[in-house]
Amino acid sequence: MTIWNTALNKGNKAQALASLIADAIANGELQAGEKLPTQRALAEQLQLGIGTITRALALAEQQGHIQCKVGSGCYVKAQNQRQWGEEQQPDSLGMWQNLAVDQDRASPLLELFQLYQHNPAQLNQLLNDETAQGALFQRQILAEWLNQPSMHAEQLFFCYGGQHGLQTALLASGLAGQSLMCEELCYPGLSNLARQLNIKLKPIKLDEQGLCPDSLEAVLQHNSCRHLYLTPNQQNPTASTMSLERRERIVELAQRYQLTVIEDDVSSPLAQSPAPLQSLLPEQVIYLNSFSKGVFRGLRFGYLHVPQAMIQEFTRSIRANAWLVSPLLIDLACQWIKQGHAEHALAQQASQLKQRAALLHHYLKGFDYRYQEGGLHCWLQLPSGWSSNSFAEAAKQQGLELASAEHFSVSGQVPNAIRLSLGQLSDNLALDQALALLRQLLNEGVPNSSDLC
Repeated sequence: MTIWNTALNKGNKAQALASLIADAIANGELQAGEKLPTQRALAEQLQLGIGTITRALALAEQQGHIQCKVGSGCYVKAQNQRQWGEEQQPDSLGMWQNLAVDQDRASPLLELFQLYQHNPAQLNQLLNDETAQGALFQRQILAEWLNQPSMHAEQLFFCYGGQHGLQTALLASGLAGQSLMCEELCYPGLSNLARQLNIKLKPIKLDEQGLCPDSLEAVLQHNSCRHLYLTPNQQNPTASTMSLERRERIVELAQRYQLTVIEDDVSSPLAQSPAPLQSLLPEQVIYLNSFSKGVFRGLRFGYLHVPQAMIQEFTRSIRANAWLVSPLLIDLACQWIKQGHAEHALAQQASQLKQRAALLHHYLKGFDYRYQEGGLHCWLQLPSGWSSNSFAEAAKQQGLELASAEHFSVSGQVPNAIRLSLGQLSDNLALDQALALLRQLLNEGVPNSSDLC
């Protein structure tokens, strides 16, 4: 990088450095997946201020050349790598986004609208609700449907889907500018929020059952961090589910070290699983769930159950980031439950996923993959020679879009695996076509590097 010093002597140094990074990637000086030096190291090597380095890296990330992860550093992105949340390419087969299987929601939703049409006075009264927590009768409807003895209407909050719920939990826990432990591979939405809120993520190792208690304890013994985010059911992306014994071990550590745990349980309605951590440790677990993964995709409705001692902080958090959740949205969700549409949607989702899982097992027979029955995604270990990014790029050239492990990595270490999502494609025929393409690519082996240009 010493050759860069001359080019940085004039003009806007941040823009010049961002351009030099782009050029270094283009000519092969910097390779995909390579970690850049720390901001302090770059500042010393290039004799620039930290502020200039920060602006340059932000520009390079905006231009799609690098990816920066809070607590881990900045990495060179693979060419043409998808940005998380970017629209799918037309005419491609998408298995990268973890969506519920598409169902008819319009017909039952129109029926619910009829209820409001016939009772305008009640609708006006509903829309006048200004409570941050939602009306008690609505929370009672949800609590009854959840049917968890450890969950009480008085401790429920509503939110605009899981992402908003997670943001609310992070703010209520006072984590802005602080540290948070999480799985070493985890939901990308957490990384995005961590970047915005300047939260340093501390990765905890995973195994076939999810988060490893021994790794968690090792971090706890050498750090003051006392907040943990995890996904015990259908872990995203590795599709692992914790046994009851594993959950009890995590709870024991949480009690001993006085942890506040954020339990993301958005996939729990889709598969049989042990009791949530919240039921084992209700006064230290913030429980998060949503309708998006099967009950009502697209409604953007979620809910939180919070410890009694944190109700005031969650009220403040809701007031700060949304003021309140729309009482009409909440009521639609409650009517969806009361009219039986929630259970019907879950039954349909289970039936569709059973068919799609049969296709998955057929095409991946003989390969190393993890899938929990009733789940929306699968974690596929790649054959020797493939990297996660190179396989995702090769698949993309064949018209198949997959989720590279890089999207989920908190530590910066990227395993040679990819996540396959079963719900994104519109029908089983499209999924059959996508899985056939996937198996063909797996059987063909690693192509020459020139074939991936």
